Amino acid sequence: MSPPHADPLPGSADLDPVPSTRRAERRGLFRSLERIYAELPTTVCESCARCCFESPGVFYVEYLYLLDSIGAYAEGHREDIARRAFGELLFSWVEPDRTCIFLQSRRCAIYERRPLACRLFGLVPALERERAEAEARLAARQQARRLRQFGIEVPEAVVRRSLASCDKVTDAAGRDVTVDGEAYAARVARLDAALLPKQTVIEEFCFHSLPERLAYAAFGADAVEGMRTQLLRRAQAGATAEQLVSLVLRQARLPTPFKTRGSRACGT
Repeated sequence: MSPPHADPLPGSADLDPVPSTRRAERRGLFRSLERIYAELPTTVCESCARCCFESPGVFYVEYLYLLDSIGAYAEGHREDIARRAFGELLFSWVEPDRTCIFLQSRRCAIYERRPLACRLFGLVPALERERAEAEARLAARQQARRLRQFGIEVPEAVVRRSLASCDKVTDAAGRDVTVDGEAYAARVARLDAALLPKQTVIEEFCFHSLPERLAYAAFGADAVEGMRTQLLRRAQAGATAEQLVSLVLRQARLPTPFKTRGSRACGT
């Protein structure tokens, strides 16, 4: 019998999500995740999609939940998602107009399965929103300075797009509503703890987006940052992002759901 955490950790180039997905299904983790989602209030907003300026961080169980759905898509659709994911991961720092890989015509293509970070957007108290926005802007400026050391100029518009708050979200009756986002995040993190070592859950805690997790699985976490810097320099030297993404995809070891037809979507 395999030990409880026999799978390679997220970020390993050898990570195959299929065993973890099967374990999540056996333990009812996807159903538990859906119950957590269902407890959040139904919200409305102006549908401006400004909050969809990048793909959100997802917990590992949410990553599996999304992959399980993506695996049932047509091959061309899966390829398009992979292309969008690598495009965002590698070039979002020099392309101010890039958006979340699931945003299509200002609508979310995975709205029913959108992760907790999206569901909590606009629901946390104002003070937390302001603090999160300040932290996001600071992190963006720090990354811009780091990339500048490698000769990569990050447009000011990219730094400014780090929107982390919104005061336009209300409940279905038009009332302002707030929730304890940290409590909800802790509950989803406990689902991760059923799949991963405790230390991994503590260290990750929702900070990896689907494009990041996909790249870590394809190349290994240690290689991704260096690859991004190298390709950004090539893009600023004249190569197109489309050409470079095609090159990356030819070399990528994509997770099984992106390579195999007929993966069953959760709940079907």
